[in-house]
Amino acid sequence: MTLSDNLFWRRLHSFAGVVPLGGFLLFHIFENSYSYGGPEFYNEHIAPLRQIPYLLFIEAAVIYIPLAYHAFYGVYIWSTGKNNVLQYRYTGNWLYTLQRWTGVFVLFFVIFHIIDQRIRTIPSFENVAGSLHHPLILVFYILGVAAAAFHMGNGLWNTLIKWGFTSGSGSQRITGIAFTVFWILLGAAGIKALVNFL
Repeated sequence: MTLSDNLFWRRLHSFAGVVPLGGFLLFHIFENSYSYGGPEFYNEHIAPLRQIPYLLFIEAAVIYIPLAYHAFYGVYIWSTGKNNVLQYRYTGNWLYTLQRWTGVFVLFFVIFHIIDQRIRTIPSFENVAGSLHHPLILVFYILGVAAAAFHMGNGLWNTLIKWGFTSGSGSQRITGIAFTVFWILLGAAGIKALVNFL
């Protein structure tokens, strides 16, 4: 039995992606949506978040440690999985492949985003806008948000299957449609928030 076959580690991987990381993605897109009100409105609403006591420890527990595990195990699954989408072009196989590749892309995007907006600067409307005014960075952010939205939506669908909540084909089809709508709306909200910074 390989590490990728172990049910506990797979479930922990999906749990880390859904609960702390998925929750943070939803919150982060909501937080960035304050950009619709302009610089003063945005800065006024995000300033209290930067003043939370023990913020670094909270971020480590809720974001960085789960992200490190989810990324490490995800890369392991990606590197040991079989990519046969060209031989078997059915929908499930495409979703499996896209889930793996968007995961790798999102990992690079998140690392860049942390360096660009968390380590290099103090988060503010002006700093985000300054980055997004570079066309290549704007495109990278748009692709990153879209990939993260898909990865989360498809990941939620997979999690329900892995945890045995949707074992039948009918329930998987219904939840598949629901989570497709979810990730499209989530991606659109995230991209709209980015556009507000321009």
